[in-house]
Amino acid sequence: MNKRIKIFVSFLLIFALFVSSFCMPASSFENDIETSTADMLLINMDTDTVVFSQKPDNMWYAGTLAEMMTFLIAHEKIKEPDKVTFKVEESFINKLPYTDGCLDIYVGETLTATDLMTIMLLTSGSDAAYALADLASDGNVDTFIDEMNQRAAKLGMTKTGYVSPGYNDTSDHYTTCRDLYRLYQEIRKIDFFSSVMQLQAYTPKGMEEENHTVKVQASILNETSPYYFRYTNDAMYSYTEATYAGIALTTTYHGKTYFFAGLLGLHTSEQNVYADAKKLTSWAYTSLSDYRILNTDDVITDIAVKTGWGEYPVGLNPKSSAFTTLPNDYDKDKITYMYEIPDSVEAPIFAGQKVGTVNISYADEKVDELPLVVGEDEGVGMLHDISRFSSFAYRQLLVYSDLSSSYPSNEEKSEAASEESKPASTQSNEQQAEKATSAAAEG
Repeated sequence: MNKRIKIFVSFLLIFALFVSSFCMPASSFENDIETSTADMLLINMDTDTVVFSQKPDNMWYAGTLAEMMTFLIAHEKIKEPDKVTFKVEESFINKLPYTDGCLDIYVGETLTATDLMTIMLLTSGSDAAYALADLASDGNVDTFIDEMNQRAAKLGMTKTGYVSPGYNDTSDHYTTCRDLYRLYQEIRKIDFFSSVMQLQAYTPKGMEEENHTVKVQASILNETSPYYFRYTNDAMYSYTEATYAGIALTTTYHGKTYFFAGLLGLHTSEQNVYADAKKLTSWAYTSLSDYRILNTDDVITDIAVKTGWGEYPVGLNPKSSAFTTLPNDYDKDKITYMYEIPDSVEAPIFAGQKVGTVNISYADEKVDELPLVVGEDEGVGMLHDISRFSSFAYRQLLVYSDLSSSYPSNEEKSEAASEESKPASTQSNEQQAEKATSAAAEG
C-alpha cells in the first residue's frame, strides 16, 4: 500500500470515529444541549457524581494534555524548583521531535524549574515539558516517561499511555476523559497549580516584560477571548489540525465545582470544545442541585446473622451519607437501590463492619455506591446473646405453636376489657338493644 493510500485510509478511520460519536446516546441526565465534541465527561467534584458522559472511556490522542502528568511528577521530584535551573540552548530546541512551544524567546537565558512549570502550564509548550523532564531525570527523558506511565497505572488510568512529556501525535500517546479526571484529582491538590492558573501572563524574574512574557493560551481562561468563561478555575488544552482539540478544566459557581473533559473536539466558529464546556457546565449549575438522599442512621435493608442456636435479622445502614447531584425537579420514584449482600453472615460481627454494598441509581443511571454496615456488635457476648435468643425463641414459639390462634392476644384482651367497662350510654345502640331483648326473654 503506497503512502498516499495509507494517509487516505487513516483520514477515513478518523472521520468514521468522529462521526460515530454522534450516533451513540450520551449517558447523563436529560438535557437539550447541542454539542460538537465527540468524547466528554462532566462531574460534580463535590459529590463525585457523573452528570454527563459521552464515550468517556474512548481512547484518543493525549497531545499536550500529557503535560499534566509531567507537571505532577516534576513538581514532586524537583524539591527546590526556585534553585534548580535550566539554560535554554538553541541546540536543545532544535533536537526536539516537535517544534511547538515558546522557549525560543528565552534562548541564551537561564530559567528556574518554577519558570518552566509556569510557562508549560500557561502555554502547553512541549519544549518546556521536555526541559522539565530533563531536569527531573538528570537528562534521562526516557526514564521520566517510564515514570509517567507507572504513575498513570498507580492512579487507575488504565486507558492512558505516554511516549512523550509533551505533545505527540502518534496512537501510542493516548488517554480518555475519565482518566483525565483521575489525574486532575491529584493535580488540584497542588497549590502551585491553582496559583499559576490565576495568571493571564508571566515574565520570569529579572527579565524584561516586552520580550520575555508568555500569555495564557487556553481561550476559556483568556479574558480577551470570545470563549472566555469567568467561572473557570483552571484549564489544560491540546490543539493541532491533525488531532483536533482536547481540554480538561474545572469551574466553580456558588461554591459548586465541576470537572469537564473533552477530547476530539472541533475548533471552528462556535462549534468547539470551549463552547461545549461552557454550555454544559452552565446547564449543570442552573438545572442540577445537590441532595442528601440517605443518612448513616437509615436502616435500608437487613441481613441474617447466624449463631450456634439459630439466626436472626439485623438492620444495615449506609456507612456514609448519600450526597449526590440530581435534577432540580427530580422524581423520588426514579431513585432505586440495588443491594449486593450475602444471604447471611456468621457471628460475631462488629459495629461498622462492612457486610455489603448498595448501588443507588436515578432513572437507571448509577449515581452512588455505598458500603453497608451493621450498627452494633452482634454475637459477641452472653448478655447480648440472651437478649437476642429470647427474642428469637419467642418468634419461633409463635411460628411453631397454635397459641396465637387459640388465645386472644394481649391487645385483643385489652380491647375486650375496655368494651365491657364502658357505661351503657357509651355502648352502641345495637349492643343496648341486644341486652334489652335478652332481659325481656329472661323476664
